[in-house]
Amino acid sequence: MQAPPAATAASAPRPLYLQPTMLVLLALGFAGGVPLEMAMNIMPTWASAAKWDVVMIGYLALARIPYTFKAVWAPITDHCSIPGLRWLGRRRGWLLLTQVVCLGILLVLAFRMDDRGGMIDPAVAIVLLGVLVLAGATQDIVGDAYRAEVLSPREFGAGASMWVTGARLASLLAGAGVLILAGRLAAEDETRPWAWAIAVSLLGGSTILGMIAAILGREPERPAGMAHGLVGAIVQPFQLFLEQWGWRLAIVFVFIIVYRLPDVLGGSMSSPLLVKGLGYSTESIGWIKQAFGSAMSIAGTILGGWLIARQGLRRSLWIAGLLAAASNVGFYWLAVRFGATDAVDATSSAPIPPLVVVICIESLCGGLATCAFVAFMMSLCDIRATATQYALLTSIMAIGNTLTGPVSGQMVKSLDYQPFYFWSIVAAVPGLLLIPFLPRGHGFAPPKDAAA
Repeated sequence: MQAPPAATAASAPRPLYLQPTMLVLLALGFAGGVPLEMAMNIMPTWASAAKWDVVMIGYLALARIPYTFKAVWAPITDHCSIPGLRWLGRRRGWLLLTQVVCLGILLVLAFRMDDRGGMIDPAVAIVLLGVLVLAGATQDIVGDAYRAEVLSPREFGAGASMWVTGARLASLLAGAGVLILAGRLAAEDETRPWAWAIAVSLLGGSTILGMIAAILGREPERPAGMAHGLVGAIVQPFQLFLEQWGWRLAIVFVFIIVYRLPDVLGGSMSSPLLVKGLGYSTESIGWIKQAFGSAMSIAGTILGGWLIARQGLRRSLWIAGLLAAASNVGFYWLAVRFGATDAVDATSSAPIPPLVVVICIESLCGGLATCAFVAFMMSLCDIRATATQYALLTSIMAIGNTLTGPVSGQMVKSLDYQPFYFWSIVAAVPGLLLIPFLPRGHGFAPPKDAAA
């Protein structure tokens, strides 16, 4: 007997992207993007506006060291629950704890970023930022595992898309919002002493969204197929890597470090270039670099997914690597056209339209390169140990990101902005030369019907 129409409609499943788990992943992705947004964009921009020396701004990248070593403690999150939060389960307990830590550190930073009796010491700021990034890196580890375990295979693509979209929204709304709000509050005499305190406190408050998601989400079952105890936690994931890829794993590690060098070099000094060298206000950077740039980055990510589906990973890595390098030509041109120099701070702002064009191209290309790069790393992971293996790969990637910051500051100090951005373009060569020697992971070749 057929069910009545009303009953059939009532029992119909929700659309995939509106299912509760997908909305939880969207919120967790947003919360996970907040610590990195603070470390990558907000703090360097604030430090530039606070007239920090360019070398010290480069040292802010040292706070990202926890992303380099997160594979070390990934097995702990895989096998240990948080005392007092066991009612949530292992995954959700870690997610809630890391978000509470992020909120606390953001509030501490917020009330020391305005000049009310002395701003925060740079060394203290770097340490606090490091603790924030440690919590964020742990949240990344647990979030990667949570996605893999809570979704069915057919939902993997949609779940990854929701998580990345949440992280991009953190950049678009939280990152841009902080810079825009701080700029406007600083323009008024009444609110100037509290401009950054208010803006960064609101950023911290946004982590409550992730806390709610961690509480309301469902706890996944432990995946089968791995040994228990120390072997399952530490040894076996790396054994699987070595058995599958052998000596080619060394090529993979070097490639992961050098492939994103143009993006990492160019991005690490973009805030000093735009604020100190070209005179753009923090509000302009908030609207253009963070808000508009994040929207273009999302578009680039979508374009990257389409490109991979049509061309496969190898061709996509070539195209994305070349475009990422070429996108730094825009920053080079801005420095040449408007005479940006580290020796003298700009006394007036460069025109806005050229900045819009440069940020549009850079963000589109960066989103495309990120999509291809993440897809490559995922293609290497064994489904039985995705969390630990992916944490290892992203830790290797963070080595390049962390070491590049201090080096980039020294390069600008020695060479100035124009030669620096020229060499950031040349830095794409090592990664491109390694592509032919990479092992072929899942999905490395284009689909058979790509030409159809």
